[in-house]
Amino acid sequence: MVNSIHGDKSMIQLKSKLGSVMAIAVMLVMMLPAMAHAQTPLKDGDRVVIYGDSITQQRLYSRYLQQYVNCRYPEKKITFINAGWSGDRAPGGLRRLERDVLIHNPTVVTLFFGMNDGSYRAVEDGIVKTFRDGMEGIIKALQAKDVRVVVYTPGCVDPDRRKPLADCDYNKNLEALGNACKELAEQYNCDFVDVFHPMLAFQNQQKEINAKYTMIPDAVHPSAEGHLVMARYMLTAFAEPMPPMGIVDLTSGSAEGVSIVSKSDTQVQLKSTTKQFPFWIDQRSMDAARDCGLTDFATPKLVVKGLIEGAYDVQVGGVTVYPNTSAKELAQGVSIVLPTEMGKVLHDLIADKEGSYFNTWRNIRLKINDESYRDQIVKPLMDVDASYHQAIWATLSQSPEVTIDIVSKPEGGNLAQGCKYESSDPNQYNWGIGGLTDGSWKGTSSNCFASGDAGTFPKNVTIDLNKTAEVNSIVIGVPAFGSTKTVKVSISADNKEFTEVGEYEFSQRKEERHTFTIPPAKAQFVRLTYVDKHTPQVGYSPNFAFTTECEVYGKPVK
Repeated sequence: MVNSIHGDKSMIQLKSKLGSVMAIAVMLVMMLPAMAHAQTPLKDGDRVVIYGDSITQQRLYSRYLQQYVNCRYPEKKITFINAGWSGDRAPGGLRRLERDVLIHNPTVVTLFFGMNDGSYRAVEDGIVKTFRDGMEGIIKALQAKDVRVVVYTPGCVDPDRRKPLADCDYNKNLEALGNACKELAEQYNCDFVDVFHPMLAFQNQQKEINAKYTMIPDAVHPSAEGHLVMARYMLTAFAEPMPPMGIVDLTSGSAEGVSIVSKSDTQVQLKSTTKQFPFWIDQRSMDAARDCGLTDFATPKLVVKGLIEGAYDVQVGGVTVYPNTSAKELAQGVSIVLPTEMGKVLHDLIADKEGSYFNTWRNIRLKINDESYRDQIVKPLMDVDASYHQAIWATLSQSPEVTIDIVSKPEGGNLAQGCKYESSDPNQYNWGIGGLTDGSWKGTSSNCFASGDAGTFPKNVTIDLNKTAEVNSIVIGVPAFGSTKTVKVSISADNKEFTEVGEYEFSQRKEERHTFTIPPAKAQFVRLTYVDKHTPQVGYSPNFAFTTECEVYGKPVK
């Protein structure tokens, strides 16, 4: 029997405004038939070649597959080669199999052909037969070398982006090629993953919400977001979901996998004690990752019981990764995306490795005919590829420290957004004009507040809310650069007498946020006092005080 996976139980989460019968039907398609475990996880020492056409050559889904496998199995040393060729079809893949795949002595090969095989016209029996013959030839040649074969169906196109593809119903053609993939996988006992139907269902769901949505801008080649969606299903061929992060019971004080650093009625801070390397996801693709279920599959789940009923934000390193969740949801468990610096380092290392190999393969090895001369050049370059793998494994040898804050959601809106403020040490370099209250947490010169560089401390900045309000919460943050250290927060009704409501010491070289939750108090002015500084210089003089944003929550007094 073919080892078949269409998805897992972490189906796409419907957004609140999506409630139509069509959307529900899409959801049901994506659930069939559900399996939450890998068919067979990759083994230590496996050599994997990721084989396909231009969509593989984009080096995006292949990067995500490698990134996740390394994060999920950091103890396994698995090598990966991307052998995608733009414009290729299954028969072409068969012709170049020895040159581009078998030369690496793979133990596992993934096959992702079909997009070009349909010839961008309506489905015909001859098209399907030619594709099937090519795929069968590849499978038989690989199995003759005792290679494990993973067969992926082709993905879908976005017919809204190219009218001829809509006119010929090209997705129907790709579906037929996918059916041929399934038949071959069953016949030759290959691993099989249906990428087409879940990808198309996701696309249709998003278009229900926004008719102009696309994850395939040119109709054929997915964006990074589209590759994440594909990778979410492709991974199920050889990787298991990320294991849980931990379970906390605040009532009893017990904790497994995490330690309780501090707790109050409004904020709980936890620190991970398990060795887990974070699967980094670009914030620009985060919505798609959540909606297709990738975050549920690829990020660890945290269970926190015993919270007071209410709404909470889950923050990692000051960045909100799971907004506006309830105590009930946290008690059941939520998936925690870990936006750590080392997670991105791993992602970037894999991207660099793939680019290096592509250059060695396409721009050097295939352009030199003299075998002896070619080997003298290519061998040291393949040693570079091996060194990249070694660097990746070394990166995985130490799990980054992860601090999680579960913060009670403030009542009311952000009263500070757009408000004017006055600094005791104004910046003379046009840095961050309006950036303290502009609604952006970006650490850029146009969005991040900076004081002047006078060497005298303390210094302060005072925000005028324009009218008296009942303030219940104040949120401030710092960028990963600069030397901002201890910040005191105080409030005032008249800009004369200030009452201190809290202070916090920020770490250096770390983007961070902190929430001050206070008993409701009437105030029109909020002051941040920069008490001292870290002495090392990180990017700028330690005399600058940086703040990415200040949000003030509460209700205006009528």
